[in-house]
Amino acid sequence: MNRAWDRRVDLVALGEPDRRAFVREELANYAAERVRDAGWPDSEALDRARAELLPVLERELAEAGERGHDLWSAVSAGGVTVGWLWVTPSDDRPRTAFLYQITVAESHRGMGYGRAMLAALEERLARDGVEELRLNVNLANLPACRLYAAAGYEQVDGDGRVCRLRKRLAPR
Repeated sequence: MNRAWDRRVDLVALGEPDRRAFVREELANYAAERVRDAGWPDSEALDRARAELLPVLERELAEAGERGHDLWSAVSAGGVTVGWLWVTPSDDRPRTAFLYQITVAESHRGMGYGRAMLAALEERLARDGVEELRLNVNLANLPACRLYAAAGYEQVDGDGRVCRLRKRLAPR
């Protein structure tokens, strides 16, 4: 039986079909957040998300390669893409990476894939000589807060809305 803690994923470079799926997922997530947090009408949320977020996301994705960012699809043992990761090099800390985005596909949430994705990322970064992974988490995102706490991330600072976390990675 596959339990949540038995999940494993492989990280593969983000290809075009998964890039489109990632963008769709990000737009849907943003729309849902804006309905919840900003009172957007549900009937307008996806169109408003496309208008507001899509140009920014497309620009950032286009610039990602030039800036040395790594974007991966997380692929399950069954060959299904279950999520995506976006990692940037740290501008001011050598041998440090920043987890810009981790997204578990909605249809795979609550199954342990977030933890598997984070573990696979940490392993890969450590193997590549990265000593520390940093990230920001919105404190309203309780599943993400629980994920990072369970994975051993420590708080660096925060502003009451966003918490800045880090984890030292064991060399491989």
